[in-house]
Amino acid sequence: MTNRLAHSTSPYLLQHAQNPVDWWEFEPAAFAEARSRDVPVLLSVGYAACHWCHVMAHESFEDPAVGAYINEHFVALKVDREQRPDVDALYMSATQLLTQQGGWPMTVFLTPQGQAFHAGTYYPPRPVQGRPSFMQVLRAVQEAWAERRERVMEGAQSVTDALQRHPEAVGSMLGTDRHTAGPVRVAVPDPSGDTHGQEARLIGPWLDALEVARDSTYEGFGNGPKFPPSPVLETLVLLASRDDERSARAAELLTATLDAMVTGALHDHVGGGFFRYSVTPDWSLPHYEKMLYDNAQLLRVLAHTARYFEERGTDPVRAARYRNAAEGIVTWLAREMITEQGAIAASLDADSDPFTPGAEREGAYYTFSRGEGGAPRPAVAAWGESGAVTGILDQNVGEQLWEQREQRTPPERDDKVVTAWNGMAIAALAEAAVLLDQPAWLETAEWAAEFLWTRHWDPDTKTLARTSRRGTVDSHDGQLEDYVRAGLAMLALYRATGLEQWYARSLELAGATVEKFMRGDTTMDSAEPDAVLVDAGATGQADPFDDVAASAQSCLARWLVLLGQPEVAGRSSDELVDVLVKPAQGLATRAATAAGGTLHAWLLRMQPPALLEVVHASEEHWDRVQSSAGKRRVTDVLVLGEGHAPYGVPEASSNEFAVWLCRNGQCELPVRSPEEVSGLLDRA
Repeated sequence: MTNRLAHSTSPYLLQHAQNPVDWWEFEPAAFAEARSRDVPVLLSVGYAACHWCHVMAHESFEDPAVGAYINEHFVALKVDREQRPDVDALYMSATQLLTQQGGWPMTVFLTPQGQAFHAGTYYPPRPVQGRPSFMQVLRAVQEAWAERRERVMEGAQSVTDALQRHPEAVGSMLGTDRHTAGPVRVAVPDPSGDTHGQEARLIGPWLDALEVARDSTYEGFGNGPKFPPSPVLETLVLLASRDDERSARAAELLTATLDAMVTGALHDHVGGGFFRYSVTPDWSLPHYEKMLYDNAQLLRVLAHTARYFEERGTDPVRAARYRNAAEGIVTWLAREMITEQGAIAASLDADSDPFTPGAEREGAYYTFSRGEGGAPRPAVAAWGESGAVTGILDQNVGEQLWEQREQRTPPERDDKVVTAWNGMAIAALAEAAVLLDQPAWLETAEWAAEFLWTRHWDPDTKTLARTSRRGTVDSHDGQLEDYVRAGLAMLALYRATGLEQWYARSLELAGATVEKFMRGDTTMDSAEPDAVLVDAGATGQADPFDDVAASAQSCLARWLVLLGQPEVAGRSSDELVDVLVKPAQGLATRAATAAGGTLHAWLLRMQPPALLEVVHASEEHWDRVQSSAGKRRVTDVLVLGEGHAPYGVPEASSNEFAVWLCRNGQCELPVRSPEEVSGLLDRA
C-alpha cells in the first residue's frame, strides 16, 4: 500500500512511499488538515543520499506501530531538502535556535500554522546515551499539545519572532545595518581609487582570520568534522594568481588544504570524485555520500590551481596531482552521473548492500580490507579508518581495486536534476575544458545546459524550475541560487566556446533574476516566499554567509561583474554589486570561513575582466580573436561581439574589422587585425 508520496518527483520522497505513515508533501492542504483535526504537524526533512535518514526510516517510519501513532496524533510532512531548500533553511534555523545544533534527518514539530515549537535530528527507536526514543518524543509532544497548549503556542511565537529578526541581527553583526553602533566600518569597493590599499585593508585581515581558523595539524579549517571549504578555496585561487604580496600566503593556504583533501580519504582514489565530508579532523574517515555540488566546485578549484602551477612550472608534482584529481571527477561524472536526458544527477547514496554479510552498509561500495586488490603495500596506498583508501595510488593497484569494486552492488543514485547544482557543474566543466585542454568536456556541459534551458526555463513566464526527474519538471520555482548558477553556467559556456547563444541566454536570465530577487537594496532568496513559511518567521531575504557553496547573493554579484554590462533590468550593475558585496568587511573578520564568496565578488568588482569589443568580424576573425585570448578568456578576459557590446560600437561608420580594449566604460584605440590582438591583451 502506498501513501501520497508515490506521485512525487523526488527520489527521497519515493523512498518513503511505502511507509505506514500517512505522509503529506509540504503544501497548504496539509496544514488545513492539521487545523481541521486540531493536531500538531510532524515535519521530517532529509535527502536521498543521507545515511542517518535511512537509519531512522528503517527503525521508525517503517514500523507499523509508530506509523499508527503518528497518523492518529499528527499530520506528517516529508520534505526533500534539495527540492525545497526554502523549507529546509527556515526549519533548520528553528532547530538550531531550539537545540543549538542541526543536521539530517531533521525532525520538527509545528503548530497547524507552521510555527516550530520543538525540534531535533535523528531519534533512535530506543533510548540511548541520554537521547530519548522517537516514540518517547512523539508521546511527550502529543501530551504537551493536549495539556499545555498555551505554553506550546508561546514557545512557537518566540521562535517565529526570533526568525523574523534574523536579517537585522545579521546586519548588526556585520556592521551593515544603519542602526548598528558596531565597530565595523562599511565601505563599498572603489575601483577608481587606491585599489591596492583597499585590498590590503580587507584581504590581509581575512587571511589573518583564516590562519586563526586553520587546523595546523591536519589542515583545513576548524578542529571537528571537515567539509570541503570550496568557496574559500576559490577565492584563494584568485588571490594566488594575482601575483602581489598576498599571493604567496593565499597559495600556501590553498595548497595545504587541497593536499590534505586530495591525498586523504575524502578523495575516492579508485573511482574518482570526492565524498561529502570527513567525520574525523584528519580527513581519514569520510561520510560516503557523493554530492554533485561538492564535486562541481572542487573541479573548478582543481582546474584553476593546476593551471596556476602548470603556467609557473614551479611545482610539477602538485600540478599533476591536481590535474589528475580534476580528471577523476570528470571521469566519475561521465561514468555514473549523466542522466538519460543529458543532465547531471544530484548525488550517490552513502549506503549500499555490503559485500560481507553483516557488515556496515555505509561505505560498503568504497572500502577495502588490506588484503584486497593484490594486497597493496603502504608505499603505494595508505589506509584510513574503516578501510578507506588514502594516498596516491599506483595505477595498477587502482585498477585492481576498481575491478573488485565492479563486483559489488553500487549505491543508489538520486537522479533528480537540481538546476543550481547542474549550473555549478556546467560552469566548472566549461572552464576546466579550456584550462586543462580537454575540449571533449564541453560537450557534457553543453548537453546539460541545453536541458536546463529547454526544460527548466519557461520563457513566457520568465521562471526557472528548481528540479526535475526523468524529464518531468517539478512545479516549484527556483530559488535565487538556481537562477544565478544557471546564469553563470551559460556565461561560462559562452566564454569557453565563443557561441553567442550562451551569452544571450545568460543575459536573459540576469534580467529576470534582478527583477525577481532584488527588492530595492534587499536581496531575496525566494521570489515569492511560501505563505506558510512567512507565517512561521521566514523573511525570504538572502544571507551573505557561505555554506557548502558560496552564498547566492555573492554569486549574483560575481555574475553581474562578469557579464560586463553597465545595466541589467534597467539598474546599474555597479550599484547592484556594491549593495551585494557590502557585507565584505564584516564577513572578512567576523566570519572568515563564510566570507569566500563575497570576497571573490568584491575582488572582481575591484578588478573585472578586461573587455574586448569585436566588430565586423568574419567567422575566421572571431575564431582568431578567441584563440589569441587563449585560456585567459575564461579567467580575466571577456570577448564580446557588437551585438552585446556594452559601450556601443565606436567609429560606427567604419565597416572594418576592429577590436577595442575597454575598462570602466573607456576604450583604447582599436587594432585592425587579429595578429595585433595579442599585443592588445598584453596591456590588459
